Amino acid sequence: MSNRPRTDAGSDDTGAAAHAAENAAETARIRELLAELEAAFAQADAERFDAPFTADVVFTAVDGARFVGWEALHAYHRDRLSTPTDALTTWYELEHISFPAPDVAVVALRQPIEVAGARRANVGTWTLVKRDGSWWVCAAQNTGVAAGA
Repeated sequence: MSNRPRTDAGSDDTGAAAHAAENAAETARIRELLAELEAAFAQADAERFDAPFTADVVFTAVDGARFVGWEALHAYHRDRLSTPTDALTTWYELEHISFPAPDVAVVALRQPIEVAGARRANVGTWTLVKRDGSWWVCAAQNTGVAAGA
């Protein structure tokens, strides 16, 4: 099918340069959001970690547990981060991002995790919405990666 649609808004030739520049700026803002999440996790600060999630977030954890709403997600993260995380290091690697609408981003990311010399990873697909100039996570699906994958 040669007329298959693309998800990136403005991906046709009209205004492509302006669209690419805007996407680069928004991608940089989303990278900053991921860096903030990394820093909050490293400090075991659930309040700070959950700050960019919407009130009506739908979050699926790597074990399949689903949390609907900020309060439920925050209770989960508060519990998870209440134990020392010194032995655990994690970060986010942005693998792909698309902007299907000007205020919507679909983010594919990888989250390597190191614990006591062992390494594993999660992959996720997150949907972000832009409100009042800030990006917010409104949905997240995380999946554990099989060893060696």
